[in-house]
Amino acid sequence: MERFNFIFIVAGILFFTLAFVIMGALPLAQYQGIDVVSMDQIATNIPYQFDELARDYPEAFEKAFGTTEPTAEAFKEALEAGRQAYIAEACWHCHTQQIRRIDPNDGTEVGHDVSRWAPDTRLESEADEYHNAMNYPHLFGTRRVGPDLIRSSGRHSNDWHLAHLWNPRETSPYSVMPPYTWFFDDDQGKVPNARGLGMVTYLQWLGSWHTQFAPSEYEDLPRIHFDESWYPPYVPPEVQPGEDGDPYAEEDPYGSSEEDY
Repeated sequence: MERFNFIFIVAGILFFTLAFVIMGALPLAQYQGIDVVSMDQIATNIPYQFDELARDYPEAFEKAFGTTEPTAEAFKEALEAGRQAYIAEACWHCHTQQIRRIDPNDGTEVGHDVSRWAPDTRLESEADEYHNAMNYPHLFGTRRVGPDLIRSSGRHSNDWHLAHLWNPRETSPYSVMPPYTWFFDDDQGKVPNARGLGMVTYLQWLGSWHTQFAPSEYEDLPRIHFDESWYPPYVPPEVQPGEDGDPYAEEDPYGSSEEDY
């Protein structure tokens, strides 16, 4: 009996050592010598939405970050606060940060990922998107109760995000996301605190390296006379019933709009 105990103990130690090497040492060795994008480098490309936060919520912004200016230091502080809040509130339980692959042979998508979450970039997630200080560890997530967020930058305004955090069903009627009222300092959802501002900064940063949607305000643009005749009333197309009589039988089973979530 003692002989078998000795064998089990030695086998256990060997398997533990093997697992440590494969799961820990080898991945670390693989990335040795590769430069990681630092927070200082990330802060050289500040999304315009951060400027809007500083301008639209000056008092809350100053209280949160000690300045009314959208500086690089304030941006780094907001990003880290947002990421910490994202982890602490377990947002990664219901949101992923990964656009799954496109089959190079026939161009089909896994789970309609590109069409649903990256229609503007038409790109699946790539390794270099995660090779920065904000993704150590990266937050791929485990399931999609809510939409994927890796390309969320600019898809909604700052105010949309704040309204969604205060009461998700104000912006997404079928959302199952709980309200995060503790991201605000008042009882009406109009004064975001450091965590609220940080969360919006973080969401607007995700994917900003791929695209910067047009800012909500433009300067020095010529004013064009508006003529209502240019836009005739919209007439919805007539929907033909399917074989079983259901006119919506061919509708996308995954849902066609991000607002569904």
